Amino acid sequence: WGSGGSRRDTFRPSEFPARAEKYFKENVQVRKGVMIAVVSVLAMMGFSFAARCDLMARSMSEPSIIIRGRSGTGESIMLDDFREAYWWLRDNTPEDARVMAWWDYGYQINGVANRTTIADGNTWNHEHIALLGKCLTSPEEDGHKIVRHLADYVLLWTTRYAGMMGDDLAKSPHMARIAGSVYPDVNQEGFFIDEKGVPSESMRQSLLYRLHAYGSDQKVAPLKLYEEAYTSKYKMVRIWKVLDVAPRFEPPRVPGRSGEYAP
Repeated sequence: WGSGGSRRDTFRPSEFPARAEKYFKENVQVRKGVMIAVVSVLAMMGFSFAARCDLMARSMSEPSIIIRGRSGTGESIMLDDFREAYWWLRDNTPEDARVMAWWDYGYQINGVANRTTIADGNTWNHEHIALLGKCLTSPEEDGHKIVRHLADYVLLWTTRYAGMMGDDLAKSPHMARIAGSVYPDVNQEGFFIDEKGVPSESMRQSLLYRLHAYGSDQKVAPLKLYEEAYTSKYKMVRIWKVLDVAPRFEPPRVPGRSGEYAP
């Protein structure tokens, strides 16, 4: 009861819809305000969605091997290193040249450079990929015993020199794990780069690291069994010529679990 003896209305949750409906019917300005707020929110969501769609369309419309970037002065530039590297292969290597690269780039090498690759996205044979990983993660001389039977050139992505860290060096611990799943002599656990960017001793001695870092890491001595053939403008791709390639008619022995090949 109220102070004047009148009975106060008690609010029951079940009555809320009816009371809200009555309130909005009696207050025109409130209805207008709510309508304006709802329309404004929907409009903002629509504009945001349209802007996002435009951004994604621009991003997805970029050619996959040509990347838009910015120079040190903020100027927009086109990073055309991949296409230039593939065209270099097309124009400067024999038509029957074989190119060793991690399988990610196999289709691009085959389609753009028109050269034979060791592996691509349709290579389902796990031991084949493991052998490729073993070649790249082994020391130079050990890896060359296999590489000389398989390839005439080795191509690496070295995009970290252009600020993109997802290159072959970043993928190399994964390569070592795949190789080690078939070849027990591959040091899987000891193949890494620490948080300061320092490679482990196994990685530092590997063919991949030496091909990747030669000329940038002063501790990397000149290679004896590979000759640098091409480095792209922004150093995103490096191509090395394999020396002392085995004759095509000299097939290697089928590798066992030890990974031994004919010398």
